[in-house]
Amino acid sequence: MKHLAFALIALLPVPALAQDEAALLAQAVTEHILPSYENLAEAAQVLETAALTDCTFDGPDLRAAYHDAFDAWIAVSHLRFGPSEDQNRAFAMAFWPDKKGFTAKALTALISDQDPIVDTPEQYSEVSIAGRGFFALDMLMFDPRYLDVDADYTCRLLRAITTDISIVSDGILGDWQSEYATYMLTAGSDTNPVYFTPAEGVQELFKAVLTGLEFTQGQRLSRPMGTFDRPRATRAEAWRSGRSSRNVVIALNAAQELSEILTSYVSGGVAQDANARLAYAVRQAERLDDPVFAGVADPSDRFKVEAVQTSIIAAYDYLVEELGPALGVNPGFNALDGD
Repeated sequence: MKHLAFALIALLPVPALAQDEAALLAQAVTEHILPSYENLAEAAQVLETAALTDCTFDGPDLRAAYHDAFDAWIAVSHLRFGPSEDQNRAFAMAFWPDKKGFTAKALTALISDQDPIVDTPEQYSEVSIAGRGFFALDMLMFDPRYLDVDADYTCRLLRAITTDISIVSDGILGDWQSEYATYMLTAGSDTNPVYFTPAEGVQELFKAVLTGLEFTQGQRLSRPMGTFDRPRATRAEAWRSGRSSRNVVIALNAAQELSEILTSYVSGGVAQDANARLAYAVRQAERLDDPVFAGVADPSDRFKVEAVQTSIIAAYDYLVEELGPALGVNPGFNALDGD
């Protein structure tokens, strides 16, 4: 889908919403971005506390906290700009896809070496990003290879990872609250070092919606699909913890929420059509009864996943071709370009 971004002409008509750009940015910050990051920070704190209370991998409280925190991360995973990109925080929270198995290598090395860095969780940021974040946690808690190793060390490792997730979540939220929200709210001011015009702030939000859709279609769905002759279900995101389909639904809902803030400032049928296409993609994803896309090898079940992909592509294309011009912006480049 990226070719569409480059095919767009640079000069777009001046949108009718030009005078409302400041209100759009304020609504996005106060109703979507800040609440989502606040939820992540709170959920990450609960996860850290659960791990400190009982680090038994299959403990119900720990697993519930893990899923809640992972949900909260997926709900902000499309916001790949600003504080989440600073210090590679987004990759530290979610190093995936891991095409060369670096996460397993990182965890195995830590356990084999009994690396004492886990006993100073605040320094765990020095560890490779492959050994940090939700996918390190997903593998440590749900991969059988780690169930029969040194329980004392893996407990300490789990606590280090959850503390690191909490620290990173707090850091992202703190930067938004102390600085980055102001950049977006004052876009176009003479002292703004990030957004020289309000339209640049709107474009950032538009890119975030497209980033979420592109990653969901191009990675979360395409990787387990593989090819018809060679499906790859175990390449699905977070398949070990049974979250693959769940992540797709949450990501689509998050993109839809931000998109609807954008469309609320666009007049005419474009807003209705854009909202309808995204709502349809969400419904298609919610209808999947395949938590880890295990059915991609079965033609009938595979067709259902393909239908979700098709609906996302249709929504993405419509946003690029119709909503972008209505907003007066183009897709530009996102943080995932070149991956």
